[in-house]
Amino acid sequence: MASIPRCLLALLACVAFLSGCATNQMTGRSQFMMVSEKSAIAQSASAYQSMIGALEKDGKISEDPAINARIRGITDRLITQAIRYRPETREWNWSIKVIDDPKTVNAFCMPGGRMGIYTGLIEKLDATDDEIAQVMGHEIAHALANHGAEKMSVQIASSVAVIAVTAAANRNNPNARGVHTAAELAALAFINLPNSRTAEEEADKLGVELAARAGYDPHAAVTLWQKMMKNSGSESRLDFFSTHPAPPKRIESLTALEAPMMKLYDPQARKAPPPVGWTSAGHGVRYVEKSGAGEPDFTPLTENPGAASSPQDAPLVFYSEVFDKFSQGEADLACEQCAPEFVLKQLTLREHYSAQSWRQLAMDTVKIGYGIDLAWFYLGVAAEKLGFPEAAARYYREAATRAMHESTACEKSFFIGCGGVNVAREAGR
Repeated sequence: MASIPRCLLALLACVAFLSGCATNQMTGRSQFMMVSEKSAIAQSASAYQSMIGALEKDGKISEDPAINARIRGITDRLITQAIRYRPETREWNWSIKVIDDPKTVNAFCMPGGRMGIYTGLIEKLDATDDEIAQVMGHEIAHALANHGAEKMSVQIASSVAVIAVTAAANRNNPNARGVHTAAELAALAFINLPNSRTAEEEADKLGVELAARAGYDPHAAVTLWQKMMKNSGSESRLDFFSTHPAPPKRIESLTALEAPMMKLYDPQARKAPPPVGWTSAGHGVRYVEKSGAGEPDFTPLTENPGAASSPQDAPLVFYSEVFDKFSQGEADLACEQCAPEFVLKQLTLREHYSAQSWRQLAMDTVKIGYGIDLAWFYLGVAAEKLGFPEAAARYYREAATRAMHESTACEKSFFIGCGGVNVAREAGR
């Protein structure tokens, strides 16, 4: 068999890594991406159909009308809220299958909205509607945050060497099938491999928020994981080598989220019959059966469902503790060693300022943490434009004060500069 030099394999891996950096629009986190969301949706659709087809042959897809109506009622409300965060997802092929497997405690939502929930999760945990909403909200959050494409990208990168070696071995045999292609491996990985610990933590936070807006009690996230821990028998707090946070630590994090999520909790959304929300086009959504397809899908309605947001509303943004502190005037720029990072990212900050992307300007400035007068000015103008006058006043005061000192004034800095902003004048007005 022909061999490939190790240096070439290393080069392939490096190219794969360097080609795939993207900032996630939902979380602001930089993700390793070699697979587009569109590609992830296509690949996972194939994997989903294969999996569901096999389960249907084995009679493992539940036809119980009561349990199906219950699960669809919950996911109706969650998806209506999901569309408010990402209006383009109204075009996804949202669907849900209840898998009749009393031993499996699991659920999933693939890229593109295809979902599954196992009866074991419902029965073994004696899960309430609020707890089921937390599970499915968590899974839908994975899809909204594009974790599926991220997981597929990691799998493809790890498979580069396998694909390269197989191609070399089969190049003299055009009929050789060899191993799976990278795309097939990635799709299989979505089903068979866990999400990263970071992705799990993000989905926990986003999922609780989806459920709260849909009318499901945020405290149910805590009781759900208490039941999960009891069911697994695990009380370990050691999660360093785990891809999932240890249950006790996860429960602590979810408990801390209860107070801010109660501000978003809307019990009335749960009382209203589905659909309960709007797409960006102003249409309600509800499950219907596709003609001849036998698979439920979300389809726009022409009638007014008597629900929430106006079609002119901007998409919702997920709760952020950092942004919450910023809006209350509690952001702090105290990193004295962060000048190099501020210099490297100054062009991006200027672009946010010019484009009036105020939230992103604030988040990026706080994340860098450098206390120069220009950074405080950016926080001030962002707070003012976003409607937080008290916070804006505090940040402008900080900017004006620092503009008076040579060590913290952008006009005195050789590397940074003020980007055309007279901070002392603008902040002191």
